[in-house]
Amino acid sequence: MSPSTQHTRRGLETKWPIAADLTGSGLPFRFEGEVADVIVYGEIPPEIDGTFYRISLDRFAAKENSVPIDGDGLISGFRIQNGYVDFKIKFVGTERYRLERSARKSLFGLYKNPWTHHPCVRAAVDSTGSTNVIRWAGKLLVLEEAGNPYEVNPDTLETIRYDPFADQVKAKAYTAHPKVDPFTRELVGFGYEAKGPGTKDIVTYALDHTGKKTEETWLEAPWCTITHDCVITKNWLVLLLWPYEASLERMKAGGNHWAYTPDRPACFVVVPRRKRSVAHWDKDEKFRFYNWKHCMNIHTAGAWEGDNGEIYLESTRVHGNVFPFFPGVDGKEGIGEAAADFVRWKIDPTQPSDSWLPDPEMILDLPSEFPRIDERFMSEKYKVIFLNVFIPQKADGSTNVFQGLNGLAMINTETRKQEFYYPGDNCFAQEPVFIPRRPDALEGDGWVMSLIEDRSSRLSELVFLDTRNFSKPIALAVLPFQIKSQVHGNWVEAKDLGERASLVDTPEVWPISHKGALEPL
Repeated sequence: MSPSTQHTRRGLETKWPIAADLTGSGLPFRFEGEVADVIVYGEIPPEIDGTFYRISLDRFAAKENSVPIDGDGLISGFRIQNGYVDFKIKFVGTERYRLERSARKSLFGLYKNPWTHHPCVRAAVDSTGSTNVIRWAGKLLVLEEAGNPYEVNPDTLETIRYDPFADQVKAKAYTAHPKVDPFTRELVGFGYEAKGPGTKDIVTYALDHTGKKTEETWLEAPWCTITHDCVITKNWLVLLLWPYEASLERMKAGGNHWAYTPDRPACFVVVPRRKRSVAHWDKDEKFRFYNWKHCMNIHTAGAWEGDNGEIYLESTRVHGNVFPFFPGVDGKEGIGEAAADFVRWKIDPTQPSDSWLPDPEMILDLPSEFPRIDERFMSEKYKVIFLNVFIPQKADGSTNVFQGLNGLAMINTETRKQEFYYPGDNCFAQEPVFIPRRPDALEGDGWVMSLIEDRSSRLSELVFLDTRNFSKPIALAVLPFQIKSQVHGNWVEAKDLGERASLVDTPEVWPISHKGALEPL
């Protein structure tokens, strides 16, 4: 058994349970800190000016029965300017926990984690699990779909407050995957279990560039399930439902929140973005839903509308239960097939609700995840896609699909050209982000960044790829340690951050003495 999966060390047990992250690294990282002037190999183009914010899941406090997508939010940032990189990493929203720890330590002296079972503190820590981070309406927002956003200082990464938009939308949860419409300058999102655990209620809404609500719709889903991602077009929001089901009775009995339902189809809920009448719909219809055979459409690239009003959307697709820590309704675990691919769906919203969709078009017949596009084209037709992929010629793909993503891909769906970047043996790639070369650059012309986990050297490195020569890196920013794998992340341009303080400590400059070895000869 490798060191990363051991429950004991030199015969001694730990109170910290092992919970593998999305690439299979098991030990808690539990580190907050910074690295000024990260060592860079190659040259980072000076046009790359901003901060790459990313979210990992880790444990600030020990918890039994942890699973890979259940942890406290760990936000990190790579600030890039003039070819230099600074790095900082910090837990999100644990201030109440720290206060409780400090108080109990002062009262009881040395301690053995008694406060971690305190219900108030336990609730505070459990609410900080995070999945994504975005910049909107002048705020850096850390998102997690079991709750509402945290606002975080973009320079210190300190948590400022919880639920900064609470007065506008009375929902108990928000998505980890809202979409920015660059044409209307709106943030379009939703929340499922919006009235609490086990409820079928979903709220969809939009915020303008100032953070003011522009639309709000409440609806009841066909059943209560994980609704992780969505797409937007000019007129539609489409929600992708997974084949799981919540049971309040099961939760009250101490069971899992979610159970895998192999008899459920893939489900797409189509919601108008604006409150106005829709052709071919009854005036009281708020949404329609459409089905396909059983599968999990985990993450989306984007969507657009065809000439006849049909909706095209692209997503990763996995067959079977990719999350074995959510056992079936019969209590049995099992990952099912590790087969996965990337496909294009077609939805005709004039068809009646509860209709069945045609088979999707295959775009990439490889295990793939975390697709991204040039987001200047979000809500309209695009052709360039960036993904994490499993390159089968380079490794054994028999493990969980998330642990086999050993490369990056760039696909042009118009020309069908496919290009790949392979970072090396025993390396794992994480979600890519795209940076346009210029504000008016052609679609997909720019740079791609992705964090690479190198298991051989036990280091993490940020790779920079030029889309004009995708297979070879132009620069690497190498951390002196390995950090927890990323769930999601986003690039924020310097101009969108406004006035910036340093991400890392900048000590006062001391005068040089010019004495001793510093004396001029």
